[in-house]
Amino acid sequence: MTAMVVFESMFGGTQAIAEAVAAGIASCGLPVDVVEVGRVVGDGERAPWRATDVLLLAVGGPTHLRGMSTNDSRTQARAHAPTVSGLTGLDRWLSSAPDLVADTPVAAFDTAWGTPDSGSAAHAIAERLQALSGKLVAPPTSFEVAGTTTGPTDAELERAFGWGATLVSARA
Repeated sequence: MTAMVVFESMFGGTQAIAEAVAAGIASCGLPVDVVEVGRVVGDGERAPWRATDVLLLAVGGPTHLRGMSTNDSRTQARAHAPTVSGLTGLDRWLSSAPDLVADTPVAAFDTAWGTPDSGSAAHAIAERLQALSGKLVAPPTSFEVAGTTTGPTDAELERAFGWGATLVSARA
């Protein structure tokens, strides 16, 4: 039995937040797997990775065009610089994950530039998780990144760690 943090990341900022969330979860004694969305879906030559006995599922991705990434926004990101999650996104995975999500405690997070009009992928992720009968244990949460190469600040990584730790007690 484990927790799982599934993330999509373009330039590494969301990956850093996902790893901090996972470290917060692990600090409470719950084993946790941090899994890039392409590994879960199975992209390129990788076969889909299946988890069993998930006690807590946290899902996060970058905010693109005020919501979740799309094929078009991922293509634009790949044209800008090399990406972590280049071939697929959370939208595809969430379409194929009902058996993992149903009746599982879930939480959603995103990364955004922190401008007032940047929107939130976390809200869209939370809605999709709830539509799959996931039990939302925390409000959707956004973490700020400074840009494509700068990523999150140490303060945001600490906040992500703390948020991850709170998810463990909230799932009960």
